[in-house]
Amino acid sequence: MTTAERSTLALAPRTASAMALAAKALLAEIGSDHRFQYEFGNEQQFEWDYRPHVRAGVPLMDMSAAGRKAAMRLIEVSVGSRGNEKANSIMTLEHTLADHEALDGNGVAGRPRDPQRYYFVIYGDPSGNSPWGWQVDGHHVSLNYTIVDKEYVAVTPTFFGANPARSLHGHNAGFRALTEEEDVARDLLHTMTDDQLKIALPDAVAPSDIITDSAARVTPGEPIGIALSELGDPQRDKLVNLIHVYVDRMTDEIATNQWMRIEDDGLDTVTFAWKGGQSVGDPHYYTVQGPRFLIEYDNTQNNANHIHSVWRDYISDWGDDLIGRHYSDIGSNHGHDH
Repeated sequence: MTTAERSTLALAPRTASAMALAAKALLAEIGSDHRFQYEFGNEQQFEWDYRPHVRAGVPLMDMSAAGRKAAMRLIEVSVGSRGNEKANSIMTLEHTLADHEALDGNGVAGRPRDPQRYYFVIYGDPSGNSPWGWQVDGHHVSLNYTIVDKEYVAVTPTFFGANPARSLHGHNAGFRALTEEEDVARDLLHTMTDDQLKIALPDAVAPSDIITDSAARVTPGEPIGIALSELGDPQRDKLVNLIHVYVDRMTDEIATNQWMRIEDDGLDTVTFAWKGGQSVGDPHYYTVQGPRFLIEYDNTQNNANHIHSVWRDYISDWGDDLIGRHYSDIGSNHGHDH
């Protein structure tokens, strides 16, 4: 497959159009707030984090009711129905986390838990022809989109977390916002033979967090764990299903293209590795790595009741490959450098 053909696997005109309309509607509600719109390629565009702190953009709490509705609509049109449900559930968990910290006495002064502390920002002009992007960033949700030529869409880094992973108190006791992320992976692990586990489980101790943290970009490391080619047919299906958990957080249009790209790169070399305990409640971590993508998941903090999960693309985080092709096609880099 040629480079030109591969780029079509980012072609998502319906999603790109819906995002542009939603972003323009949000711009109209935000007005002239200088925190909301920046030049595309601004260095802060590539700063993201999943920890609670003040970041670029306008938080929901500083928006009008109409602005908050427009902001949540931007999320809705940018992710699939499953992704939208997860994002909303994670944001709402801030109330649950506040209740847990109050009951357990482990809250931190000056660190409020608030579902409206999610920051929205636009880079570039969604009305124009040049590349643009948008971001929502807050505690345990970070979505970063880049749109090129009005129809190509890059979706990574994409981060979803959950604290608590399972609610222990109150009216929603037992609720889990990221059920599939844990259960599908553990289901795969529990089908493995002892010989397979020797490969798939390289470390009995899980790292304290996702290894790539909130790095602006990531580079491929040495694959670890067991390759899909070393699994039996039912196990292969389970690993495929696990990848779909992450890919299907997006619109159907984007998810279909992303899956085609993963298949095109070859599934046999995709690896799965688990670190930590194998039982529910044990601190644990896993990673799934392909030729161009990386998935990391970690549940070790707060007595293994605190999930971090991220999907990265070595080539297309922040739309790097799409932007390069865009400026190559028009015969100039326009001074773009990031």
